[in-house]
Amino acid sequence: MLADGGDAPQLPEGVREWKAALGKLPRHGAIMHLFIAIDAEGLDLSHIDDPAQLVVQDWGRSLQDSQNLCSFFIPSMSDPSICPPGKHCIHVYSSGGEPYEPWEKLKTGSPEYEAKKEERADVLWKAVERCIPDVRERAEFSIIGSPLAHEAFLRRDRGTYGMAWAAGTGAPYSGLLSNLMAFPFPDLKTPVDGLLRCGDSCFPGIGTPSAAASGAIAANTIAPVSAQIKLLKETAKREPQYAFLDPGPIGSLYAAAIGWTTPSPELRGTPDAAPGATSADGAAADDGAAAAEP
Repeated sequence: MLADGGDAPQLPEGVREWKAALGKLPRHGAIMHLFIAIDAEGLDLSHIDDPAQLVVQDWGRSLQDSQNLCSFFIPSMSDPSICPPGKHCIHVYSSGGEPYEPWEKLKTGSPEYEAKKEERADVLWKAVERCIPDVRERAEFSIIGSPLAHEAFLRRDRGTYGMAWAAGTGAPYSGLLSNLMAFPFPDLKTPVDGLLRCGDSCFPGIGTPSAAASGAIAANTIAPVSAQIKLLKETAKREPQYAFLDPGPIGSLYAAAIGWTTPSPELRGTPDAAPGATSADGAAADDGAAAAEP
């Protein structure tokens, strides 16, 4: 995030307050992953009507408990070409409530760490066993992703799944819409003219589609409406399946009505400046908008 003092210039007071507020946002716990490749010879999955399944071990326990709620997805059911014939791949993951504290004391690769992974991932195996009882015998490859792996490989602070907001609460710096309703994620603008954020820590939230959408919103924010409408028309014309993207006459009316206001003054820059959306730490995305999320 933005450096403040020391070897860097001191931030203006408004920017410092913004940074402090966003640094204290509530977050989910960590998350566990299990990736499995199985031999599907003779395996009948006709009883599974959807490759994505949510499994609750006990409805009397909290759904935030990572040892209670988990999900699994069998992408090779939707697209068999991603696996060799007679094979399936499965991704299983816990709720975002895995406690990080027991993990931070462990050294990756140590016997204690490996034993902890096996212990905490057992519930993930059990979730798949609800649909494939002999999945452990069929497994030809499996790997467990712990909160420490989530933290290291996906740059997630303390392995967190993302920000957590209680229903009906709003985030600071969530834009004009927050004056009308509780809005759970900060918007992309910052107190620094020309600096935008994107990623899952701001609107529209956590998950790969949402994080990627925030990157698209940031890009659109620095482009005039006329350029966006032109792109929609060109895409609709070039790709018949996306013909619905053409805004038609409404697009022209919209551009005439508000096009002169876009982009906003602080984002227009200078003629020789290459416009671009950056995150608060100077990267292209705050939390990996362009990268895959768990």
